[in-house]
Parts: sequence; structure tokens; C-alpha cells
Amino acid sequence: MFSIRKSSTELNEASEPRWHFPSALSPEAHAEWGLYKILEHMSLYEILPSGVGHNRAKLRKDIEEYHIAYAIDFEDTDIDIFIARRPDGLAFDKEKNLCVLLEYIRAMDTNADWAEKKKQEENDRYSSILGFIDHLSLREKSGWKASQTNFTTGVRGSLHTNQFFARL
Repeated sequence: MFSIRKSSTELNEASEPRWHFPSALSPEAHAEWGLYKILEHMSLYEILPSGVGHNRAKLRKDIEEYHIAYAIDFEDTDIDIFIARRPDGLAFDKEKNLCVLLEYIRAMDTNADWAEKKKQEENDRYSSILGFIDHLSLREKSGWKASQTNFTTGVRGSLHTNQFFARL
């Protein structure tokens, strides 16, 4: 993700970098941002000091309301999974209120349609998060739009362990 940040040369009208990649810390390290941090960065949620206890209950209520409003099936345990999702990277354009979830996908290329399957898997994984961000943005009239970009690579010529040892 740091390479993407480093290669992003597009400037805004103030001649500053258009895109901000807060989770790309260095070539060796990145920070995984959870839903709270993403929403706070977009000013859609305020993170309260530890111990106050209102954050999780309010976010859970908002997630529940979102699922009910759009007739999306869910259970209480699904909310914990929803909150725990962390994209591989993030890109923000604060001038245009754009949030892009970045996903790096590694897949075995043993099937002809491996790339499409992995892309669909990742899109399905984050579609409800994107919808929730758009829902909050509309409710709060903030103008933020969320999307996702996948970077997919395949592993070519992979062998099962027994095949590997048989060919040594």
C-alpha cells in the first residue's frame, strides 16, 4: 500500500497531493483501520475516550437500523463481524469527500475464473460496509461517497505438497 501512496502524484487545486493514504505508514508497515477510525476520519463518528462506552452501543444501533432500513438479513453476531472488518488500505480525497477501500487479493490461478471469483468475494465482503458509510453520509448530509478498489495477483504454477516432494 505504501507503493501506491508513493506513486500517487495527482494534485488538488492547492497543488497538494489529492489522495491521503493514512494506513500506509512505511514500506514495511501499515496500520489497519477499523470501522470506528474510518468513520471518525470522515467526521461521521466521534471517537469518545476509552471507558465512556457510548461508541460501541451507538454504532451497533446505527448498524442495526441500516440493516433494517435496507431489509438486509443479519443477526447480533453479524454486527461484531461487521465492525471488525479492516480493509488492507484506505485512500481519502477530503476535497471531493471520497473514501476508497483498498484490497490486495492473492489467489491461486488453478481455475480459469480465479480472478473474477476473488474479486466478487472481496466485493461481497465489503459491500455492506460501503453501503453503511453511504447511508451515514446521506443521513448526516456530509457528502462522502465510499467505493472499493481491488488489486489482484495470482500464484502461478502452484503444486500440492505431495506433488512438490514427489518432484524433488
